[in-house]
Amino acid sequence: MAAFRGCGTVRAVPRTLRFTWDQQGRVVVRGLPPDDVLADYLAQELRSEPARAEHMLRVLKAVRRGNRERWDVNGDAWSLELSRARASIHSEEAIPGRSQDMPLDEFEEAVRSWLAFMELSRAQ
Repeated sequence: MAAFRGCGTVRAVPRTLRFTWDQQGRVVVRGLPPDDVLADYLAQELRSEPARAEHMLRVLKAVRRGNRERWDVNGDAWSLELSRARASIHSEEAIPGRSQDMPLDEFEEAVRSWLAFMELSRAQ
């Protein structure tokens, strides 16, 4: 599902995110509306820290297995609600009311792809 070349484009239909690097060599993720919300969540909450993405994948696994019925967290800029079926991202500050809902498996694929791109970036 993920393709990485120079710049990375990830397609988890219908989600489209673009992973790349900024002038300082830091990983960056962008998305066109409505996926700009998902891109901003990845960049601002998971940041370019693989440990945060790995933690999120463990949480997603627990929710999917039913070990946790729901998982709700208020982050620095975004709140996230996870259930066995859905992921809901809501803005905490920047633009009130900015949100995105998606199937849980699409959110998980985005987190996996972000982690893979970070790891690829570190290996180069």
